[in-house]
Amino acid sequence: MGSSCSRKDDEPANVNVALGTVGSGYTYNDSNSCLLAVQFESERTIKVLKYHSAKDDWTICHEILNKGLYRTAIVKQYLLFHDWSNGVRVCCYDTTTRALRTLMPLKVRQPYWSCYCATEFQNLLYLIGADTEDTRKVYAWDPEHDVLSNVPKLNIGRTRATAVKHEGCLYVVGGMITSLDDISDTQDIASVERYNPRRNCWERCASLLQARCVSGLGSAGHFIYVVGGDCVGTPTNMVERYDSRINKWTQITVMQVPKVFPATVYFNNRLIVCGNSSNDEDCSIVEEFDEKTNKWSGKNKMPLPGPFSYVVTNPEWLRQLEALN
Repeated sequence: MGSSCSRKDDEPANVNVALGTVGSGYTYNDSNSCLLAVQFESERTIKVLKYHSAKDDWTICHEILNKGLYRTAIVKQYLLFHDWSNGVRVCCYDTTTRALRTLMPLKVRQPYWSCYCATEFQNLLYLIGADTEDTRKVYAWDPEHDVLSNVPKLNIGRTRATAVKHEGCLYVVGGMITSLDDISDTQDIASVERYNPRRNCWERCASLLQARCVSGLGSAGHFIYVVGGDCVGTPTNMVERYDSRINKWTQITVMQVPKVFPATVYFNNRLIVCGNSSNDEDCSIVEEFDEKTNKWSGKNKMPLPGPFSYVVTNPEWLRQLEALN
C-alpha cells in the first residue's frame, strides 16, 4: 500500500508510551464551524474561499490585495501568511480593520529561509525549525504585539516538518534532517514529538511507519492523520492514523492521488485533502476519506488553481471577514 519508500529509523518507536490525553481542543467538527480555503499562490490577490458542504462547492468570500507564495494560519482576529519566497517575512492581515502589516519576526542573518514550519497554537504563531544554525529551535510569535519568545528546543532538529494542535498539545511530525556542512545532504525522518505546555517540554512519541516530509496533518478526537508527503524525493499517497491513547500509528487506506504538502483538515466527520504531487500539476484535486466505509472518494475540484491552505473558524469570525468586502 502506498508509494514504495524505506523507513528511516532515526529514533526508537514507543518512547514515553503512556502519553494519554492532555487537555482539550479538538478540531472544529460541527455545524457551528466554517471551512475556508486560502489560495496562497497568486499574482495579484490572495483569495479566501468559503465551503458550502450541502452543495460541495466553494465561493470567494474575500480578497486581500497582496501577492506572494504563502501558507496560512488564523491567530485571534488575524490571518497570517508565512511567506515561502522570503522565509523571514510574515504578512499579518487584521480582519477587524483590513490593515495589512508585513513583519519579520525572525531576525536571522540569512536573507532566505523558508523550510521551517509555521502553525497556530495557544493564540500564537509557532515557528519550528526556523534557525539554520540550530533546527531544534522553536519560537512563538505574538502578532498583536510583534513579540517573539523562545520555546524549549525540539528533541530532534528538523526542517520541512508539519505540525498540528491536538488535545491541548502541539505535535510535530516527520520532516528532514539537513547537514549544516552540506545543505544537499538530507535525510527524511519518521520521528514525532509533541510540545506539552503543562510540562513546558517536548515529549517523544511513536515514530511514523513511513519517514516523510512536507505531509498534511489533520486532528479529530483522539486521532491524528498524516497524509501524503515526500519520501526521498518521491510523492506518496500513504496515509497513517495516530491514536494518542495508545501512542501508535496505523496505516489506513491510501489516497487515490499522491500529494505533497496538501491542504488537510478533518471537517464534518470527513478527512478532506486538497493538492497534488507538485505545484506544476493540478493542485485543485480534492479527496475525502470516510471512516465508516474506509474509502477515499473524489470531490468537486476547487474552482481556482491551487495550492491552498485549509483553515477552520467560527461563523462570527467569518462574518467579520466578509463585512470588510
